[in-house]
Amino acid sequence: MQNRLAFHGRAGEFFGIWIVNIVLSVITLGIYSAWAKVRTKKYFYGNTELAGDRFDYHATPIQILIGRVIAFALFVTWIIVQNVSVTWTMIGLGAFLLALPLLARNNARFDARMTSYRNVRFNFTGSLVGAYIALLLRPLLLPAFLAGIFYLSSLMGNIGIVFGGVCALVALVVGNAWIAQGTTSYFANGYLYGEQKFNADITTGFFIKTYLLAALLSLGLLLVVGLTVFLLFSGAAMALFALFATGDTSAEGLNAAAVVGFFAIYGLFFLWGLIVASFVAVRTRNYVFGQMHTQGEESFQLGSEMTTGQYVWLTVSNFFAQVVTLGLARPWVLVRTTRYLASVTTVTGNMEALRVHDTADNADSALGDEVSQAFGVEIGLN
Repeated sequence: MQNRLAFHGRAGEFFGIWIVNIVLSVITLGIYSAWAKVRTKKYFYGNTELAGDRFDYHATPIQILIGRVIAFALFVTWIIVQNVSVTWTMIGLGAFLLALPLLARNNARFDARMTSYRNVRFNFTGSLVGAYIALLLRPLLLPAFLAGIFYLSSLMGNIGIVFGGVCALVALVVGNAWIAQGTTSYFANGYLYGEQKFNADITTGFFIKTYLLAALLSLGLLLVVGLTVFLLFSGAAMALFALFATGDTSAEGLNAAAVVGFFAIYGLFFLWGLIVASFVAVRTRNYVFGQMHTQGEESFQLGSEMTTGQYVWLTVSNFFAQVVTLGLARPWVLVRTTRYLASVTTVTGNMEALRVHDTADNADSALGDEVSQAFGVEIGLN
């Protein structure tokens, strides 16, 4: 039996929470932001329903505040170091890169442990070694391999340069697919619901195929964008010719035409990149969720039914809504996006037969979560 997630939150209702959160955070110089985060999480989790039951979020504001204070101190230290010495800046950057797998793993673990469904908490048990292999070792091996290819090709003369270029292109596609497979497999196979573990067979071949399809889509869209830009330039040239023919060469008219043309071309290239990125993101989410299932007497299968067109429209309309309203549409955007993601996420299985015992393994520290956010680290499944 297929069960679909549903989100029951309302933009008008959340708007009041959002305004209060902003006002109190400003008045308290950011201290209330920890309470604001918990309140927001509880609202969205508590309004997300699956088979008649809703999720819950269990982190406390004090947990978040302690982690956020430490993260802020580290962030300020990083800013100071950047203005003191280039050497110390490089050392700090290296330390951050070395800590990245740890931060990503702790972030996933904390978020999972603070989430519950039917009074049973989720968990993330991905190993620290696995995090360093997937998030650090694999990405470092690719440039090392490419350097080896270029070095060997340089010893072979002109033919070697051509051969090396082809090999490097293949290595980029396969290597990036291999990196994506490692990262995705690490997270997809690390989650638990109670004592039930999620499993997912993630293949490198899927990502190779996805990147090749994305490249074909990109080339096709580039041809369309190129043709459109050519027509725009042709139209602009004809308009300028008409202006000169009538003697109207005012700077206002020329500037207006230039501004409109610039934004039109920029918008086309932005849309081109957005469509390709959305295609990869949507295809990957649908594939990964489709591979994730639980073990046990009663098996449960996740699913995702996103489409590229819907996701592009969601992204574009959300962007313009926030621009036009100067950010006041932010609550509507969050509610709308959450409702869409819930509507395309499914769980197949007999939910009435779901019998899972909670584990006693709970997180007491939000450090991994808050440090990750303070430095812009957001790695995992969405």
